[in-house]
Amino acid sequence: MFTYSIIIPHKNIPHLLKRCLDSIPSRKDIQTIIVDDNSDPTIVNFDKFPGYDKDNIEIYLTKEDKGAGYARNIGLSKAKGKWILFADADDFFNQNFLTETDKYVDTDNDLIYFLATSVYSDTLNKAFRNKYLLSTRKKYYKKLIKNEDEAKSELVYKNWEAWAKMFNRNFIEKNKLLFEEEKIGEDALFVIKAGELSRKYFVSDFPIYCITYRNDSLCFKIISEDDFDQNFLAKVRINKYLENVKKNSFKIDLTDDIILSYRFGRKKMINIYKIAKENGNKIRIKAILKYFLIKIKNNILI
Repeated sequence: MFTYSIIIPHKNIPHLLKRCLDSIPSRKDIQTIIVDDNSDPTIVNFDKFPGYDKDNIEIYLTKEDKGAGYARNIGLSKAKGKWILFADADDFFNQNFLTETDKYVDTDNDLIYFLATSVYSDTLNKAFRNKYLLSTRKKYYKKLIKNEDEAKSELVYKNWEAWAKMFNRNFIEKNKLLFEEEKIGEDALFVIKAGELSRKYFVSDFPIYCITYRNDSLCFKIISEDDFDQNFLAKVRINKYLENVKKNSFKIDLTDDIILSYRFGRKKMINIYKIAKENGNKIRIKAILKYFLIKIKNNILI
């Protein structure tokens, strides 16, 4: 019987996956599940795939190239632990994280929220990707004094990533929760719905996880028009869900996306603006006008 199942989707970063695996102690009650999302064999040596020589590590190779959501769903189908944790292959767990998670093993919580630290992946110098988590946690405690429902909303609707959380596997299976099989934003609705459905949860201020910053990460690079479209449509999907559950105050502001879309041409920007407007998304018109006025003033408008 496993206490934990740790699910890690992977694609084309074997050296970082190894670092992630090295951060997980070798314990007989930990099942580590790696799901490779059709990595390039010129980048990954599948004969010596990270973790192949370690106990309690299961490796599943997929060829569908459907993204992290699909990979995590495969991981869920293989999970046997009482508790499920998720990690991205380029991140890692902090030292002594099990000392904290072990405190909740015998509880009947559905979900445990933790904190995270953040570093630059190449130097391990302090980064700030965890800043919003700290801000969300402060707002949670502030609202908890007056209204528990409002406090929980801060956790559920502003804290969407699958990492730095521990899910009760029976709770996940009972509610048939699965990830969207999209390339970007695939974990948001899984985590939001888990938070909504949780009847018993706990909030820990221990940072069990470290989020890394990589310039070439899919989270940060918007190189192609396809990258932009996937990122934008993920936000539209999330906003539509928030509207349906009457949580409009938590919608993502799409102003910067509209401005960014201009790099792909005026027609693209007009189309993006229409999509955002038609779906009732937050748009700061003054900010858009200011951006283009500066462009005109500096004679750099294309």
